[in-house]
Amino acid sequence: MDNIRMAARVCQGSFRRILYMPRFYIAFLWLLFLYFPLMNAVRSFSAAVGIGMAPWMFPFLTDDSGSQLFIILGALLLFCDAPFLNQNSSWQILRAGRKNWFWGNMAYIWLLSLVYAAILSLLPVLLMIPHLEWTAEWGKVLGTLAQTNALGISLNYTIMAHYTPAAAMLLTLAAVWLNTVLIGMINFTLNLLVKKGIGAAVSVAVGLSPLLIVRLARFDLGYYFAPPLWMDLSNYRWQGYGYGPSFAYVYGVLLGCIGVCTILSLAGIRRKDLNFTEEV
Repeated sequence: MDNIRMAARVCQGSFRRILYMPRFYIAFLWLLFLYFPLMNAVRSFSAAVGIGMAPWMFPFLTDDSGSQLFIILGALLLFCDAPFLNQNSSWQILRAGRKNWFWGNMAYIWLLSLVYAAILSLLPVLLMIPHLEWTAEWGKVLGTLAQTNALGISLNYTIMAHYTPAAAMLLTLAAVWLNTVLIGMINFTLNLLVKKGIGAAVSVAVGLSPLLIVRLARFDLGYYFAPPLWMDLSNYRWQGYGYGPSFAYVYGVLLGCIGVCTILSLAGIRRKDLNFTEEV
């Protein structure tokens, strides 16, 4: 129980610290700017037809490589200082021990990633105000835009046809959450074991992987080796049809990569001399 309490204090301290850093708010601000043009167009259409919008836009905002890249870069902003060895870390490690300090930071990566994904899913809802209509269905406005390309606004009808709104929201949230955790773990592991900044370079490569794989290899390989593409629900295999991966494959790969990074980081924390730096 004492170990859990110590790890929880480390996690809590990391949360308090990130809230005072401008990059935490920048991570959400540039996604807000990315969302705004499409959301403004949809809101204008809703106002023109006099029908409220259902609050289920998030799955349609993660279905292109540009949005996926910005989400990855936002995650990089949150975790670019991993493995979080700042000037206050020395006394934390002395009090909690290396192992508790490590697990506290693992909890921090998972929880901050969840907060990040949850806020991203809520931003479109806030941008819908005052044309928001609470309904469990996709609604007339989103249905019209997905099927008719009204006013040049195009939503992915495949998502609407294959998933209920609740399922689409939860699955998109899970994909963004695990991608964010992966970025956090990449930065923690590589910055710890190799060199500060290597994690950021690899994270950018992950963000660009859909474009790089399509350009350098084959298009269908991107479905299996580009994690950002897994934020788009239309890329998944549906009831045995399509070229995309299954949910089991996606979650297995993401959790497997996160697990490998966790094991390597734990081994590194136990053996490596820790260098403390200024906070970013």
